Amino acid sequence: MVLGQTLAQITMKAVIILSAGHGKRMKSALPKVLHKVAGKPMLQWVLDAVKILNAEQVIVVTSPELERHEILKNTDVVVQAVPLGTGDALKLGVQKLKSNVDKVFLLCADTPLLDHQDIKNLEYSKADLTVIGMQLNDLSKSYGRIECNNEGYPVSIKETKHNENVKNISIGNAGVYAFKVKMLQDLLPHLEINSESGEVYATDLVKLASAKKYTTELMLADEENFLGVNTLVELSQAEQIMQRRIKTQHMLNGVQFLLPDTSYVNYDAKIGAGTIIEQSVHIGENVHIAQNAKILSFSYLSSCTIESAASIGPFAHLRGNVVVEEHASIGNFVEVKGSTISKNAKAKHLSYIGDATVGEGANIGAGTITCNYNGFEKFKTHIGKNVMIGANSTLVAPVIISDGAYIAAGSVITEDVSPDSLAISRTQQQEKNAWALSFRAKYSKKLS
Repeated sequence: MVLGQTLAQITMKAVIILSAGHGKRMKSALPKVLHKVAGKPMLQWVLDAVKILNAEQVIVVTSPELERHEILKNTDVVVQAVPLGTGDALKLGVQKLKSNVDKVFLLCADTPLLDHQDIKNLEYSKADLTVIGMQLNDLSKSYGRIECNNEGYPVSIKETKHNENVKNISIGNAGVYAFKVKMLQDLLPHLEINSESGEVYATDLVKLASAKKYTTELMLADEENFLGVNTLVELSQAEQIMQRRIKTQHMLNGVQFLLPDTSYVNYDAKIGAGTIIEQSVHIGENVHIAQNAKILSFSYLSSCTIESAASIGPFAHLRGNVVVEEHASIGNFVEVKGSTISKNAKAKHLSYIGDATVGEGANIGAGTITCNYNGFEKFKTHIGKNVMIGANSTLVAPVIISDGAYIAAGSVITEDVSPDSLAISRTQQQEKNAWALSFRAKYSKKLS
């Protein structure tokens, strides 16, 4: 053994994640563990949490419908065709273990709030069986309860759905365990089918281990980290907790949320210090916001990069690989899709910019639309530096508006525009003197 080598470093570890339940209480066609929290599937949260263990093997026991899902591509998959309880699923998972594995960690796929440190702490347990428990403040909750002996070691886990009297025990079962493989191989054949439910419970291993004098250990952790999601109500609760965690971390890094409870931030958002996020902002997937930007109320962002000191909103919608460069401004009711807005450019009001490049210093007037789709193909619009697009203009792609050009308000532009020129495309204005007087008189007489 290398001097100073720890038990955790020399033990060969495997993780078994239970993911085979039907999730009927979700009342959703989507498998339960694929429901997202902060934009990431619950199962992926668990897979990411256990990476801290650097396990030799990650085994997911799942249903036939998820057997070939992309999310499981880097795991060993075991199918539990008929869900017969956690004990049966654990037996299937153990059969898949590599021969050199000494220690197994058991978790459930519907616990997206797992804390990495709790998992890391579990790694260092030396007992044959270690279970994470939660100090419950509300004894009415339906968590199973961990019964300990006088020395504080777990001797059994009792399910409240079979015995309401155990709710006076204040230590709840988090559903996360560490087992030594030799003990598992000895005890798993002795698990019995519960006469009431017809299922086999992994929790019964604690009683078996205690009876056969295997060592057990209890580790306490925060109840919030082990919230199990079985309904859409609980999914909403998990989302609220995760949103609080994500935004708290951003605020500690220097991002200001004016009313954080009103905004949504995806798990992968990157936001620089000094940025201000106003109320009711949605920051979706693949959003990068640099320092000192401003995102105003009711804006919706996804797949976009906002560079430093840019301003977005209010009521702006950015999507589909948008780049807004330094000091650029996207304003009220402006939608930008698949476009680059260069430095100091502005689109302040009521416009759609799709599949376009907008040059440095350009100004997009209110009501401007880039017509990028003909029903079959999409085309590009290129707007040069310091271009002025008049209000209510329509730019029919493919089209190039060269540097310094002006587009007269109300124009429909179908051809390229030369540098520093004025393009006008509209009918000549006519005026009929006193027309309104005769028109009103006609209708007054008709309606009298």
